[in-house]
Amino acid sequence: MNVKRLSSFVLCLVLIVGLGALQAAAADKPKDFPNRPVTIMVGFGAGGSSDVGVRILAEALKKVIGQTILVENKAGAGGQIMWTDFKNNAKPDGYTLALINVPQLQTTVFDPTRKPAFAMKDFQPVANHVQDPGAIFVRTESPYKTLEDLLKDAKARPKQIKASTTGIGSDDHLSVLDVERKAGVQFNTVHLVDTPTALRQVLGGHTDVNFDNVGGFLSATKSGQGRMLAVFDETRFPDAPDVPTMREKGIELISSSTRGYVYPAGTPMEIVKYMEDSIKKAMDDPDHVKRMKESGLALKFMGVDDFAKFLESQNERAKDLIGLYRK
Repeated sequence: MNVKRLSSFVLCLVLIVGLGALQAAAADKPKDFPNRPVTIMVGFGAGGSSDVGVRILAEALKKVIGQTILVENKAGAGGQIMWTDFKNNAKPDGYTLALINVPQLQTTVFDPTRKPAFAMKDFQPVANHVQDPGAIFVRTESPYKTLEDLLKDAKARPKQIKASTTGIGSDDHLSVLDVERKAGVQFNTVHLVDTPTALRQVLGGHTDVNFDNVGGFLSATKSGQGRMLAVFDETRFPDAPDVPTMREKGIELISSSTRGYVYPAGTPMEIVKYMEDSIKKAMDDPDHVKRMKESGLALKFMGVDDFAKFLESQNERAKDLIGLYRK
């Protein structure tokens, strides 16, 4: 074969391979999907850190899939009301996603007293979005200037300090329990419906201290309405560098709310994988990254397989913690 013929052959081969690659890439997008708006269900109220993260992603995801993303809030029972509705009514057609909060989903599923109408097998993992560290927050007028102030008073007045959470079995609730047993204190724990409610209660002086996540506290902290006494992470939070970790204060406590998206079980895998890829692209959008950072929400992408493994890894931990707070 002469050089001219060889060059023509190589060119044809490149074109064929390139065409095949384009066809393979095109096959990744399911036929006729999506051709209408996609809904993301959220089990907590509008304005809370869970809701804020979903709404920021929704705007970026819209640009990727070319369809409007609707956010539907169904607050109550620490997410259980929404997850029940999702299990009973969401069709496995790719048009309804649900936000799940870990470990809260597991503590609902495995706590027999909650009598859940769903199980872990009813959820098809798609992708994780956020890992929001826990924190302790008080209003500006609070006498507690430091974590030491809070714990000293809690020891002196067992069960007198009102500490709020976003629900039984939430990561916030588990953090309260961990602080109690590790610091030798007892709080008067108040379970509220969601982050906005808990924040209003502590800012209004109706509760003394709020256990929640950095994403729910950062705005109020920056505006001077209150302060965080500690974060439950391995290192200090970048946008709150003056707030110590629990570990720095001698208490080994790492806790966060991990939040991702699921479809109903039985959703076609081609749709699941397409949405996994679309969420990853949306998370990489510079505007999305900027807005999430401004909201104090730390990104943690996990695809279908890794997210499924992570959820499985949290099941036994949740069962152990249920035993702790149901004593």
